[in-house]
Amino acid sequence: MAEVAPLRAGDPAHLGPYRLTGLLGEGGQGTVFLAEDEPGHRVAVKLLHARFSGDAKARSRFAAEVAVAKRVSPFCTARVLDSDVEGDRPYIVSEFIDGPSLSEVLAAEGPRTGADLDRVAIGTMTALAAIHQAGVVHRDFKPANVLLAPDGPRVIDFGIARALDATGTLSSTAIGTPAYMSPEQISGARVGPPADVWAWAATMAYASSGRPAFGQDSIPAVMHRILNMPPDLGALAEPLRGLVAGCLAKDPALRPQSQHVLAYLLRLAGSLPEPGAASGAGDAGEPHDSTILNQGAEAAAESAGLSAGSHAPPAPLPPPFPPPPPGPAPVMAPHAPAMAPAPGLQGQVPGGPTWPSNGASSGGPTSPFGDPSPRKPNRTGGGKRRRGIGVLAGAGGAALVALVVTGTVIAVRMSGDGDRDPAPLGRTGGTLAVAARGDLGTGSEIDPSHSISGTARFLGKQLFTGLTETATDGSVRNRLALSVQPDATCKTWTIALKEGTRFSDGTPVDAQAFARGWARAASVTTGDSPLLMADIDGYALVSAGKAAEFSGVKVTGGGGLVVTLTSPNCDFPARLADPVFAPVPVSAGKADNATYNMEPVGNGPFKVASYAKGKSVTLARNTAWAFGQARLDQVTVRLDSDTAAGRAAFAAGQVGWSPLGNDDPVAAGQPNVTTRFLPSARMLVPITARGAMSSREARLAVSYALDRDEIGKALGGVSRPAHGVVPAALPGFGKPGVCPSCDASDPAKAKELAAQAGLKPGTKVRLYMQNLPAYQRLGTVVAAQLERTLGWEIEQRSSDFPAYRKNVVAKDASGLAFFAWSPDYPTPYTMLWSLLGSTGVATEENSFYNLAGYKNTRFDDLMYRAVRTVPEGPRADLYKQAEKVALDDMALIPLAELGRAAQRSDRYVGLELDFDGDPTLATAALK
Repeated sequence: MAEVAPLRAGDPAHLGPYRLTGLLGEGGQGTVFLAEDEPGHRVAVKLLHARFSGDAKARSRFAAEVAVAKRVSPFCTARVLDSDVEGDRPYIVSEFIDGPSLSEVLAAEGPRTGADLDRVAIGTMTALAAIHQAGVVHRDFKPANVLLAPDGPRVIDFGIARALDATGTLSSTAIGTPAYMSPEQISGARVGPPADVWAWAATMAYASSGRPAFGQDSIPAVMHRILNMPPDLGALAEPLRGLVAGCLAKDPALRPQSQHVLAYLLRLAGSLPEPGAASGAGDAGEPHDSTILNQGAEAAAESAGLSAGSHAPPAPLPPPFPPPPPGPAPVMAPHAPAMAPAPGLQGQVPGGPTWPSNGASSGGPTSPFGDPSPRKPNRTGGGKRRRGIGVLAGAGGAALVALVVTGTVIAVRMSGDGDRDPAPLGRTGGTLAVAARGDLGTGSEIDPSHSISGTARFLGKQLFTGLTETATDGSVRNRLALSVQPDATCKTWTIALKEGTRFSDGTPVDAQAFARGWARAASVTTGDSPLLMADIDGYALVSAGKAAEFSGVKVTGGGGLVVTLTSPNCDFPARLADPVFAPVPVSAGKADNATYNMEPVGNGPFKVASYAKGKSVTLARNTAWAFGQARLDQVTVRLDSDTAAGRAAFAAGQVGWSPLGNDDPVAAGQPNVTTRFLPSARMLVPITARGAMSSREARLAVSYALDRDEIGKALGGVSRPAHGVVPAALPGFGKPGVCPSCDASDPAKAKELAAQAGLKPGTKVRLYMQNLPAYQRLGTVVAAQLERTLGWEIEQRSSDFPAYRKNVVAKDASGLAFFAWSPDYPTPYTMLWSLLGSTGVATEENSFYNLAGYKNTRFDDLMYRAVRTVPEGPRADLYKQAEKVALDDMALIPLAELGRAAQRSDRYVGLELDFDGDPTLATAALK
């Protein structure tokens, strides 16, 4: 019998001609009441939430969809009997089925087997076949929507989700319950009957074992498995097992249709003739059901095999966490998944190192202007790897989930051209020579499609002006974009462009130039595109050379751009400042055009005057720049081997700007030295899965035992104590108060916590580090502090980066590891998710960077919600909550925020360090 609760205060007594007699339940769409019609027959009335009332057009579409639902044949369904979309309180009336839901029965009695399971399978597929025959897609098939009536299973709510979506209220929203959602529902692709077939198969797997086929932990983890991993079919026996596997093919086109599944089930039950027997009229030309089902089963097996063999536990979604593109993408080192999401198998880069080898920040690449860089590392050679940019989705279970943010469409807060920093006093003309590292990659290209870090990226910023830029305070503001506006889901972005601007050769900078530049960059697997473009619809095909342009980048009739992502990401505009998103002229040609790659034609404040490979790049003022003209006539960028050569050149008066390395002493107020802190942090990673650091108390003991001022002195260069995981260079983060153990050392508390963790004096704790001078100094200081305060024996293990990472992620690893990290673009997401997301746990088989092995459902859910929250303030608040969860667990032990210093001649004004630590050439001028 169905459980009926009394009406509550505030519940209506009547809805139209129906008298409400009790409460059956409440969900994401509305409240369901038991009611009686005028003759006294019992019915179920769903009162929809007020947000579904809509306008007249929406009501009309809603009525049309409900009318379609009424045409569904009454086989194993609860028919839609009536609806009212005209009144202030819209409702839908359906048959009342007096029976518990399948989910309730499974919870109370356990899994179904044998004939019980067969009856559920046949009855529910009969309902789906009838629903699909009427042109309706259920979209939310799950155990809770299957009622076990005395006369057999009935499927309910089959018209509701589709009707609600038709109102436009949930337009572009994925509707469904995470554990039973198909890959296309997660990725936002077109949803049709195959999604119901998938959900049916997932329900049968659950009914047979009591376990969801793709797990029941955090939503990101569940949805990653749906997108990438084979299902857990438990003890499900053949032949139903093979059928269910076929219906769970990742590609909806490879799943059998509901009518074929039903025919196959009935044949297994003995109700239909075997293949080859005489068939009735109308069967000619139809493929045998077994053929169709086998195709699906083979596809599922292939998909599962690929997932198991080529997909490591991901990012970004991708996020990242976003759903992954089909097929491998380039190996990137060392920054791994985002949001993403769902990276593939990632190997070492053949032919070269996967980490900077200069003793700089290990969390970022080398930079032309000192160490460490807040950017991705340099790398040489090829290799394949995939990375997502975004996060997938939220929590599992029975609640209805909309995988996008609904609400008002607003423009991303970015200041306009009028907010650009005013030019400093100074005179026009003259030259400037700057020293920079000669790290231009294996091909020495300087066009944006090949750049990822260091001098190549710095030059890209001088030669090209993009849609947005990152201000010195870390905020994002418009440049050639007049507006960057998301839809309500942050999945589709509309970009209006500044008109009338030109490249230095006089050709127009228009929407086509941006689309062309993005596609060109995507075809270069050793550049920045795998990190920043992988979640743009169509990226996989462009990067694989199978398409010439993004399917998700469209030029509008008004000369703007519409960009479609594979999953929502409200931080998207922050990426657009990267040179990889620069426009290119038609003359750029394909990415293998060596002439253009060495002397690109851009639209930035400078243009290439000459390039002596391995020696220098000379830049000249671009008089066609859209934002006026640079003050300097010319800038010569010397490509030096290291910072020592630059210091010598500065002392000799040969350059007016030279970076200082981390080993160079930097005194506050030192003449001719400028400094700034970067979005880069050094930390201790506790290996949480096993050993000494497996308890929260042990990790907190370490944090309280550390003297971060002393650590900063050991680091040298520019650093300051870190008060959180996200550096203070990102607006709103890095302030004291979030992490008490980071704010001040407390030896007494450290000892107390160590005792609670059972770690007595004499306990041996490993400390992993890279074989670099900075870590040698840091290891000596940290080991001494822990030994002095806690009495532990610290075993320092030093190695080069490949061996270091292998040791840290080994199954017998335990203890602590030094690490440094910088976000791929200036948002907390690429800092937090890459290091702590549960889908990015590092193993020997992947290249992810959750080295701690940290998993926390609350953290995952906050990150999922944050990246999908449109308003900037609430989004930042969610990121802060996620960081607080991680810090309360001490999932990472922050040590120091890192900065950069450079020598600067007093002959110049307006010459400062920008957000990335590069010199601001566009505003520099002679006094």
